[in-house]
Amino acid sequence: MSQNPDESSKAAAPVPGPGTKADVRRTVRRERRRRAAVGHLDTDLTDAHRLARSAADVAGLVPGVECIGAYLAAPGEPDPAEAIAAWHAAGLRVLLPVSGRDRVLEWVEWTPSVRVAQGKNAPVPEPVGAQPAQPADLDLVVVPALQVGHDGTRLGQGGGYYDTFLAAYPQLPTVACVFADEVVAAVPSDPWDATLDAVWTEEGVRHLPL
Repeated sequence: MSQNPDESSKAAAPVPGPGTKADVRRTVRRERRRRAAVGHLDTDLTDAHRLARSAADVAGLVPGVECIGAYLAAPGEPDPAEAIAAWHAAGLRVLLPVSGRDRVLEWVEWTPSVRVAQGKNAPVPEPVGAQPAQPADLDLVVVPALQVGHDGTRLGQGGGYYDTFLAAYPQLPTVACVFADEVVAAVPSDPWDATLDAVWTEEGVRHLPL
């Protein structure tokens, strides 16, 4: 069957790149909402449990690790909650971020009794009334992301908090936490976007670049 000119021109179009940040963010957020709504067929194995299976591998990224930074997952995000509990049970300190003013992350100590509420400066769950901590104590930080490129470039939510924090601590070892299908060949990026050292998914931990 012959093609009309419009069909031929579409077939000859070049393969698009990763798209704009806004485009990719919309796509990933939509997929995360779908994932959260559908859930896993294996209801006994949650995303948090899948991640927790490799919690020791995350800690092992830094020999002699004593203090790990993590985060409280918003709906649809990969959830490190069980890993956080496992690290704490193993005697490690766990610090969590609180979104301050001017895109500054403040850090507090996590304990099993910590209270959680939506942040005042960012629409994410954050600890309330926890003991303040110094980010200089961190040996490793788990960084939330929407996608991670094979070269380690992180695509975040766009708030700028982690870009600001990581720029202030350039030597701090980092591991992105995303779903396995969010590790992609390339992500749209700007010069200020952080490049991370490893990626942690429900399938395990891998060093970056791939």
